[in-house]
Amino acid sequence: MNVNLSGNKIKLINTIESDIDKVMEFEISNNQFINSYTKEKHLALLDDDDCIHLSIRRLDNDKLVGHMLLFGLEGIHSSLELRRIAINEKGTGFGREALQLLKILCFEKLKFHRLWLDVYDDNKRAYKLYESEGFIQEGVLRDKFKTENGYRSQRVYSILESEYKS
Repeated sequence: MNVNLSGNKIKLINTIESDIDKVMEFEISNNQFINSYTKEKHLALLDDDDCIHLSIRRLDNDKLVGHMLLFGLEGIHSSLELRRIAINEKGTGFGREALQLLKILCFEKLKFHRLWLDVYDDNKRAYKLYESEGFIQEGVLRDKFKTENGYRSQRVYSILESEYKS
């Protein structure tokens, strides 16, 4: 599926192979909150019919500032998962605008019923943004991941088509 959505500061477009090295840099710089994929995994996702691999680019200079991974295109339940979002330039409003464009893509363009995600419980900046954009917390996956410093929990959020439209 070809995506080209523009907001005031950024645009969402399909990731191309030449973006992958930079995408991997963003993942490494955000590794406190997201797991990095290998280059091979990212390249495979570019051709995965169940996934949309999106690049987030500035409108003023076309600079790559982040990426998103969406899954569930082939699912029968009309539920799209935001599996990953990484923004390299924090505090710019790019993340908020990317979420707003994502909701347009999910509910207006793709006609999905539900958009969902999970986020580490200690990533307050992210979950406060999701909440401010209308996502509702559905629950907590307690101590889901074991780390060298103990366990980490994840919050699960979603927004439904009817909530988006209201």
